[in-house]
Amino acid sequence: MIAQSFFVSGEVHKRAVKLPNGETHDLFFKEIPATEFRRFSLSEQSPDEDVRISSIGKLICASLCNEDGSAAITLEQALKLNAPAMNAIFEQVLFVNGQGAEKKG
Repeated sequence: MIAQSFFVSGEVHKRAVKLPNGETHDLFFKEIPATEFRRFSLSEQSPDEDVRISSIGKLICASLCNEDGSAAITLEQALKLNAPAMNAIFEQVLFVNGQGAEKKG
């Protein structure tokens, strides 16, 4: 039998998201399956610019959630995030899903 640690947990992770202007906001993230990261990777390589542009927004939508695990943002909203906010949220999506590193300081 395969250990549960091989699978996405149902846990919601509270993470502090710091914006370049110094604001810090507590947001919630859930783990997402490897298939979502595969979809992201393939989207990033698409010849279609619109597909590439929306790839990070789709990954954010899959992970960013409310405290109860329900969706916190629509794709339309995610695509309207400003660059610093998108980057800060994306960094936490990667961290919660074991794809990024915690920044020091």
